[in-house]
Amino acid sequence: MVKVSVIIPVYNVENYLAECLDSIVNQTLKDIEIICINDGSTDNSLEILNDYACSDVRLKIINQENEGQGAARNQGIKLSQGEYIYFMDSDDILELSALEELYNMSKSMDLDILIFKLINFDDGSHEKYTSKYYEMPFLKKYEGKIFNYNKLGQKAMDIAVSPPGKLFKRSLIFSMKFPERVIFEDNYFFAEAMLKAKKVSFLDKYLYNRRIRNNSVSNNKTIKNADTIVISNKLLDLFKEFGVYNKFKKRFIEKKINSAYNRFSQVDEVFKDEFFNRIKEDFKSHKKEFHNDYVFLEKVNPRHRYIFNEALKAENYKEFELNVETYIQKQKNRALSKKKKRLKKDIKKYEKLNKELMKSNSWKITKPLRKIMGVFRND
Repeated sequence: MVKVSVIIPVYNVENYLAECLDSIVNQTLKDIEIICINDGSTDNSLEILNDYACSDVRLKIINQENEGQGAARNQGIKLSQGEYIYFMDSDDILELSALEELYNMSKSMDLDILIFKLINFDDGSHEKYTSKYYEMPFLKKYEGKIFNYNKLGQKAMDIAVSPPGKLFKRSLIFSMKFPERVIFEDNYFFAEAMLKAKKVSFLDKYLYNRRIRNNSVSNNKTIKNADTIVISNKLLDLFKEFGVYNKFKKRFIEKKINSAYNRFSQVDEVFKDEFFNRIKEDFKSHKKEFHNDYVFLEKVNPRHRYIFNEALKAENYKEFELNVETYIQKQKNRALSKKKKRLKKDIKKYEKLNKELMKSNSWKITKPLRKIMGVFRND
């Protein structure tokens, strides 16, 4: 059995693939297999894969019709032989010591999942920059310690779900599957893995370089963004199956509503009508459950309740979008007004303290000395 199976879905990445493969074939951990699933590429990606396979017997190439990243990863899992599984994206770069560090730590602690940090880099300038999402500062206290979703509580929902930021024990995920022909499939897969895992740990290191390019799937502004509705409903069923829905209910409902609205806001205008209709239909299916639920009625953020209810009431996407944007702006204005009032109170308080200080004996006694020293010129 090899130590790590590296699974790489490949689709039309001829400009980046060699750099990605170089970062894998040159890993300091040599006992690995590299499973590359060519997911119907129409550029030169397959030729690049074949060239690398000719010089490295660890590369295995599987060709399939374009079925999406989820199906490609599922095929890789099925063919994997490693003790651990690592998912690599074909346009990114892994630090050369990463798999060795991850494997050694996972093996020594007998981990089901080892989580680490990703760093972004701009495709054009190659400038690197961090993000709080991939930083996961709340996990730092768990570095080198074992935890699971029970120990994290609500914070478990804040972990970056990206598969390339984890090393998975194969026995944990071999029977699992990514949802296929949808995007955001990693949200479901990681949630299931975390719910099953007994031993999870965190490595506070940046070992993965995540390329940011304008034409990537995650930046796509098409109707595929509506897949967030499909995934959130799958997550709802998953949480109920594992008996944890009530534990995460507030955060789950807020994320479900927020994700639907945010993705709707991001798509091009031509897709908004269809997207809104899907949101409306989905929210209708949850109306009875949510409107009879104390958590939704009393605990969920009022903004999220408003978005949910407005989607049910609005006649079309333009009315929905305008009303929600107006509501959000009013919330911002109220917050600014409160902040302004607090600042005015603080100013009055400090003005009063300053007047009292100016009248004090100690101020009058030391005034001549301060003038001599040039400390206060406007006394």
